[in-house]
Order: sequence, then structure tokens, then C-alpha cells
Amino acid sequence: MQQDLPELCEKLAKSVKLDHLFALTDATAVIQHARFSVPYKKEGYAVDDNARALVFSVKAPQYWPDNRLVELQKKLLSFLLLMQDDGGQLHNFLDFSLDLIGKPTIGDHLGRTLWATGTILNSKVAEGLKGSARLIFDRALPWARISDSPRTKAYACLAIHERMISEPDDKNLETDLKEISADLLKAYQANKDGEWKWYEGILSYDNARLSQAMLVAYEALHEDVLLEVGEETLTFLNDAETLNGVCTPIGNNGWYAKGKAKALYDQQPIEPGAIVEAAANAYRLTHDRSYEDMARRALGWFFGMNTKNVNVYDVASGGSYDGIGERGLNQNQGAESTIAFLLAAEEFLTCFGHAE
Repeated sequence: MQQDLPELCEKLAKSVKLDHLFALTDATAVIQHARFSVPYKKEGYAVDDNARALVFSVKAPQYWPDNRLVELQKKLLSFLLLMQDDGGQLHNFLDFSLDLIGKPTIGDHLGRTLWATGTILNSKVAEGLKGSARLIFDRALPWARISDSPRTKAYACLAIHERMISEPDDKNLETDLKEISADLLKAYQANKDGEWKWYEGILSYDNARLSQAMLVAYEALHEDVLLEVGEETLTFLNDAETLNGVCTPIGNNGWYAKGKAKALYDQQPIEPGAIVEAAANAYRLTHDRSYEDMARRALGWFFGMNTKNVNVYDVASGGSYDGIGERGLNQNQGAESTIAFLLAAEEFLTCFGHAE
């Protein structure tokens, strides 16, 4: 028997701790990796993690008020300013000696930076923080338009949608969203084939963000094809990642290429976390209870409802383990995994905490 939503949401809210997120955060930013539950400073910092942490830091106070979150927002914005060059591209990695690694690029981390700054702009944070976020956003957006990464474009859609809520009269944002979502539609039309209903010829990582981008684009633009494709692809993804009624994320040890066998392991938290968020978007738009079930299954993956029957979220530390391998848990609790859980928990509570 399914647990009642109010009881489930109450337990979820109480189980979430910010301890490990702050343990991973030093004077510079959120440290990328951990050895078990201890931050592994040697491997430095990634924009990918810090952008996602910034999104969570903005949304978290409604459920888990903590005076440290405001300082965290400033720290993470400062880090993004450091990582962005004057032309708008971003380095992704900074080593612990504070040396930038490689050249600035326009990969997925640029899209996640847009999402983070768009979320800042659609929030009640101080205007000084919004000013910095707007600067980063405006410099990065032109690069997202020309990126060949579907995930960069997907995160750009999430970002523009956030900013359009706070700046509804900006027609340039609407134009940008139409252009970028159209690119994702073209990718879908080019790759769909029979039962294969996806934007690429492979299911790999962070997949649900592509469907989520279609859903938020529909919410802003009211073009029916966006909702249709968003729902169709999210359903396809969910079916591909459900085994015997259990959420079973595509494993990164081979992924799932069209016409090939699916990799069962290693399963990573970023995948079910993104499904929770996309399913919440779909539920808000359609009120279809199948999306509540989808979100429940994906969230349940963190709490033992997975192919190994292990708890991926560590209630004691507030961290998430880095995934499930053939032999069981990856015992490390890195930033990506922990933040994926925190974002999923926040979104589940926001969507379903007050559902009838």
C-alpha cells in the first residue's frame, strides 16, 4: 500500500539534513568529491556541482531555514564569476591550489550555470546577488544558443523559464526560449525511430532534463507540441528506467544505445534525481497521477527501493552515496550525488507537499 502523501512529505522533510553539503563547502566553493563522507580536497571544484548547489541554496530555506544559506549563495556566485571569462564561456574545473584547469568551454556546465543564475533572478535574494547573476546569465546565454550539447540547451530552457517568470515583458527571452526549444525538438525528430522516442541515439546521464526542458518551454510558450514531446519522452525514459516496478537508472557502464542492451550498473543519483524534478513539472501541468507515481519511484530509489535494496541517502550524514554498482553501494558521498538528492527532495515537497 502506498504511503499517504502528507505522511511521506513529512518524513522526507525531516530526513533531509544540510550537514554534508556544508561539510563539502570550504572558503572557496563546494568540493567536488569525497572519500566516504570526508571531502577530498585534492580533486578540487567543478562548476557543475556549484551551479546545482546554488539552485538548491535558493530553494531550500522554505523547508530547511539556515542562516548559512545566504552566505553560501554569495560564495557560489563568487565562484561562478571567477570561472567565467569575459566573453561568457566558463571553465568547469578549479584545482585545490586555485589554478584554473583547461580552457573555458560551452559544455553542460554552462547550461547549469544559466539555470542557477536564472533561479537567482526568480527569487527573493538581495538585489546585489541578482546583479551578479544577471551579469553571468547575459554573458553565457549567447553560447548556449550555439552549443551542440542537448543538455546545455535543456538547462538553458530551464534558466530562461525561471527568468521569464520574474521578467515577463522581456520579449528577447521569449525569442531565445523558442529558438532553443526548437533545437531540442529538431533533435527529437531526427532521432525518434519506432519505439525509440528520444532526443539522441543513446540514453546516458541526466536524461530527464531534456524532457523537463520541453515541459517548462510549454509552460512559458503554450505550444502544444512541446507538452506532447515532453510527456512522450519522459514516459519513454521512465519505461526504460523501470524494472519490475522499481526505478532502475541507466548504468554508466555502457549506457543504453538504441538497439543495444541496457547497462544495469553503475547507477548514479543524478538520474533518479532529475526524474523526480521532471515528473513534478509534468504533474503540475497535467495533474496526471501517473507522474506522482513516477516521482515516488524515483525518490524511493534513494531510500532502498532499488535493485540492491540499499539506502543511497545517508540520513546520518545528510549525504548521498555516489551510486549503486554490481557489488552494491559506492561508499563515497560526493557533491553531485548529494546535491541531486537535495534538489529532488525539495522539488518533491514543493510539488506534492500540498497536493490534494
